[in-house]
Amino acid sequence: MGDARSMPLADRVIDLIVTSPPYANAIDYMRAHKFSLVWLGESVADLSKLRAEYIGSERIGQASYDSLPEKPQAVICQLQERDNKKAAILRKYFFEMRSVLAEMYRVLRKDSAAIVVVGTSTMRGLDVQTHHCLADIAGGLGFDVVGVVKRTLDRNKRMMPARFGKKTDSMIEQRIHEEYVIGLMKPD
Repeated sequence: MGDARSMPLADRVIDLIVTSPPYANAIDYMRAHKFSLVWLGESVADLSKLRAEYIGSERIGQASYDSLPEKPQAVICQLQERDNKKAAILRKYFFEMRSVLAEMYRVLRKDSAAIVVVGTSTMRGLDVQTHHCLADIAGGLGFDVVGVVKRTLDRNKRMMPARFGKKTDSMIEQRIHEEYVIGLMKPD
């Protein structure tokens, strides 16, 4: 049990981070995890509260946010023209991920790497370019962005969700066909 936004670690103690954080608006993580959580001892009554704490949850709340770097701010503005609520959800996601990236920066030793694997997200027909936005946020926190590369996913080797037969018209089959690997370095 833990939260990547506040890790119980001292500063500069980690040599490498490899992670795949939640994707913005792509998967209902609570729906995917609820049975495992109950099996691991979480009470069914607490699942709703826990869902609200998930990074990328659609509960907006009353939090106020300061500014984001140029790329994520531009994407939020484009989305706001289509849907205010979805734009607020995306803004919350980017701020939550900024907290995660800041925490990663804090715990990494100097001259150490972080690899972040993230999928694409489409909100109201807009590709939110999550990979570029997160790279922009990481750069603003002090990381050197080594690169962002696309990785095509083998449709027959994915863990979740399972595809039966030749059914390829489901929403998840249409959305998740590639992911991006963001290479970050904490400078010396």
